[in-house]
Amino acid sequence: MLNGILHEILRERLGDCDYEVWSSSNWADWVLIEVVGSRESTPPRFTEILPLQHPKVDQESKDCMLVFLPYNNNICVAIRLFKSWEYSAEDLVTLSSLLYPYYSEAVASKHERALNEIMNSIRDVTQLLDLNELLGRILVSALSVIPYECIGVLWRYDPAIDALTVKARAGEMGEGMLRMKLKPGEGIIGSTFKRGTPKLYNSLSNVEDDFGNMTLENKYHLNSAYDFHNIGSIISVPIKVEGQPDCVLIVYQKGKVPIFTESDVRLLQSFADQVSIAITNAKLYESLSRQNETLIKRDEIHSSLMRLSLQNKGAVSIVSELTRVIGVALTFVDFIDNEWTPKRGKVIHGWSVEKLRSLYESLQHPDYLTWIKGEGEQAHQYLYPIASTNQCLGYLIIQMNTLLEPLQLVALEQGSSILALELMRKQSLAEFYFKKTQQLFNDLRLSQASEDYWNKSGEIGIGPSTSIVVGLMEFADQVNPSTLSVLSVQLISYLREKMPAGTLPIAFGNERRVTVLLMINESNKPGMLEQQFSSLLPGWESRNHVKLFGGLSSVRSGVDAINTGYQEADKALAYQKTRGEKGMIRYTDIGVNRLFIRQSAEDLSAFIAEVFEPLRPAKGQAGGLEETLMTYMACGGSAVQAATALHIHINTLYQRIHKIEEILGMSLNNQEHMLHLQLACYLRQTYRT
Repeated sequence: MLNGILHEILRERLGDCDYEVWSSSNWADWVLIEVVGSRESTPPRFTEILPLQHPKVDQESKDCMLVFLPYNNNICVAIRLFKSWEYSAEDLVTLSSLLYPYYSEAVASKHERALNEIMNSIRDVTQLLDLNELLGRILVSALSVIPYECIGVLWRYDPAIDALTVKARAGEMGEGMLRMKLKPGEGIIGSTFKRGTPKLYNSLSNVEDDFGNMTLENKYHLNSAYDFHNIGSIISVPIKVEGQPDCVLIVYQKGKVPIFTESDVRLLQSFADQVSIAITNAKLYESLSRQNETLIKRDEIHSSLMRLSLQNKGAVSIVSELTRVIGVALTFVDFIDNEWTPKRGKVIHGWSVEKLRSLYESLQHPDYLTWIKGEGEQAHQYLYPIASTNQCLGYLIIQMNTLLEPLQLVALEQGSSILALELMRKQSLAEFYFKKTQQLFNDLRLSQASEDYWNKSGEIGIGPSTSIVVGLMEFADQVNPSTLSVLSVQLISYLREKMPAGTLPIAFGNERRVTVLLMINESNKPGMLEQQFSSLLPGWESRNHVKLFGGLSSVRSGVDAINTGYQEADKALAYQKTRGEKGMIRYTDIGVNRLFIRQSAEDLSAFIAEVFEPLRPAKGQAGGLEETLMTYMACGGSAVQAATALHIHINTLYQRIHKIEEILGMSLNNQEHMLHLQLACYLRQTYRT
């Protein structure tokens, strides 16, 4: 029964009277959902022209009124009042709001019904092996979901004749349609097949767009099959198998008024997905001919691969088992650790991680499998990405002289999914390690008590006399954020592999930054470890098509070494980013530029422009004033050296300098003015403006 509060509100609005509440999702079949009083009545009858856009009131008798309240999704709630009611437009709007819960309940019921039909359909699919019987069963189930009177037809593409033919019918469609053969792109069916996306036809113009190119013979058979003047709207949905259109499901809504909505299109698309799964399974059964053996094999593949994953045997063991199941040698490429299994696969197949990543980015998902046909006696190549959330974690590569069999493809898909879980687990462990390492690094950097500092630093081999260098690297903005985590893991793995043992006790990634701590042994010559570290980066950047900015601190030791080193590395990194220069720079190599690290590029550009902009208009009048000033400062203020470098007479030089002083309002004999001009020349040489 209606809850008490809403009942009281209705009594306030309508007065003390009996009433009934009905609902319908097709304006024809009505369900009684609420009764107040004991009067007997019949379901509402709606005789007006559809669709109804606004509330409508029918005076059924002197003491009986029927109010129709339309909502979305073709759902109408009707309330019958056993009294005469004086109402306004505002009263109808209020009544529509008050009865909205009944609309919500009807929508929920409709969705629940659709879900039940979907589940029943899935259950039917799993029990059927014959493809024709299966398609007919799902077509009937699909029509039962739609709450309107409909006719359905399922078409399937036959590559032997390059045309679509009818495979299943439901409703009153005549046999004339069985004689039709529609080419891809022909009529509504062919257009849907070629387009690969569903379409709602709710007007004559929409139908004519795709109907007009049918052959006369097909039009004749179509018109003989049914009188389409009694059709209000049409939904045509493609069914894809392995990413390619295979069938077309078309549903005709009977009636003069279009009732189908985009919600119905989405519902039928969900059925199309189920049909796709059913067809895929049925085709596998047909091609392998022995259903039991196929199912046992699939179970064996899944259980054997999953068992290895649950036992933490690692990706290499999973690939080894997958190779056994498929019966062909596999090459596994791990993007996280940048490893090839077996290692010779990198040479045999001629691929690189960069090329494979570019290949993945070019794919049209979910068409993951890439087939490269071999030329002459060369074997075919099959490449299957190991991906998660649109992020490529690796690749499986197969070379074979024949086409992949369906069972081999199933094994490849299942193996790829399990490998994706394995690699995601590896990446998650790496990210967890990063967080723990970052916490240790921050504790060391911010530790105020020397005893606490030495206890924690001693865990990683740092003592009072240990020399350390802090390094910060940051990926350029052009790097895709979704790849940062994997790139950080790869970079750190690469650095640990290449750097001498024990010299990289701390390394972790956080968002766009990678932080490292270099520990310098007594055997290392000054600057040698930093130089070795910096030299590793350009090659890695080039192979991975990324750009890194980086800064290294000076060599430090003692309780504040990590904190001070971090601050120096941060300043050096900021200096590189301001200049737009990739690669590493040591804090000690910045020199006087330390004064400008936190200055914005706009401020530096403005400072330089104040000096050089005024000199440019006068360039044609008094010679190259900009070049003269830059050369004069580069020669340390020596007029003789500057004149020689510029290949001009010294008097000409003095004339130009005098002109510069006059334009800028400065004197080179003034120490402050001289410093101002020296800085401007220096910044112009060292900063990009």
